[in-house]
Amino acid sequence: MEAKLREYRALRRRRELIENAKDKIEQSKKKFVDFITPKFLKEMDNPKDDEVLLMENEESTPIHLPPTQIEEPVDVTSETSEVESLEPEKQESWRYFIIKWSIYTLIWLTLYIFFLKLQFGAVFFVFSVLIGIYLNTRTRPRRKGEVSAYSVFNENCVSIDGTLKAEQFEREIMFGAGGMRI
Repeated sequence: MEAKLREYRALRRRRELIENAKDKIEQSKKKFVDFITPKFLKEMDNPKDDEVLLMENEESTPIHLPPTQIEEPVDVTSETSEVESLEPEKQESWRYFIIKWSIYTLIWLTLYIFFLKLQFGAVFFVFSVLIGIYLNTRTRPRRKGEVSAYSVFNENCVSIDGTLKAEQFEREIMFGAGGMRI
């Protein structure tokens, strides 16, 4: 029992250390972005008083929409294609995004000019395109509950929205575009 308790405490300490390190990295990233960001970009983030008042007025007045006469049938595929991730995705601010990609572009251009001087510009360009393709493809496994684009790999072979199925194609041919609402 003592060994399990010791193991649990060590695991909890390790998790706390990891969380603290993540928080410190996020704080230092924010400080760095705030330091680098020009003043006029910082001012763009802060809404003016007029905009806040307009937003408050819009929120306080209810919007009455007319009820729809034709209800769309609930489709099982639309429910399954909306993936709710267990791990919330962290959205980066647009300032951080702009600064990060500006630095990446500057580094790439510098290296490209260097390789052009060495007369290996085309080779560098091809390798950088291949690396870009590799980095933009997902290499991690699917998250729990995430739907695959290939219906064969999904539970109950459920397809995602926008997939042309044989049944849908038959209905469109037999009944026209209006046959889709049946």
